[in-house]
Amino acid sequence: MISIPAQAEVFAWKDPQYNIALTYPDDWMYQATEKSYARLHIVAPQGQDEAACRVIANNDNRFLYVPPQGQMQVSQFVQDEKSLQNLFEGYLQYANVRLVRYNDIAALGKGPASLAVAQYYKVTKDRQIPMQSLVFGGYVQGLETFFQCEAAANAWDKWQPVFMNMVKTFDLPPKTSPLPNGYYRDFMADGFVYFPAGRNKGVARY
Repeated sequence: MISIPAQAEVFAWKDPQYNIALTYPDDWMYQATEKSYARLHIVAPQGQDEAACRVIANNDNRFLYVPPQGQMQVSQFVQDEKSLQNLFEGYLQYANVRLVRYNDIAALGKGPASLAVAQYYKVTKDRQIPMQSLVFGGYVQGLETFFQCEAAANAWDKWQPVFMNMVKTFDLPPKTSPLPNGYYRDFMADGFVYFPAGRNKGVARY
């Protein structure tokens, strides 16, 4: 008897407006969202351990044309600690949010990002659940993006690998080349080039 290991199935999601792409386990449940900047909200099967992830995007157009060498500095300015704190307190409306880790040198898709780990309480009808969350905040050519995942604090070690596997699939096609220099053409192969020289029509140079 041959034993074949089971292979996890995934769902490939793509946002029609911003072309953000993400792959997540196909048994995670899609949740309807009302706000235009809430692009995706998914929860673990049967809502296990309050595990959930979100993609949030906002085209604020503050820094539209940033050269590749300056994108990290702009991302660090836009996605600072206050911005990531506001995501939890403003959009998610969690109280007593405490950032236990912050790093402004990270990546989300093909662009630079900041990373934070937060702890807070999620209030339900009958209890308060200690939660832990990670959020990547990215900014590329005027588009602000967040990828946020959370789970009950006592189950964090169980879900963190799942969250990190998802963020590795996050993709956002860049509006400009991520390389500081682009290839134009091999101008050295042009052959004869004529430069004016006094009364002469020109001097040939190879």
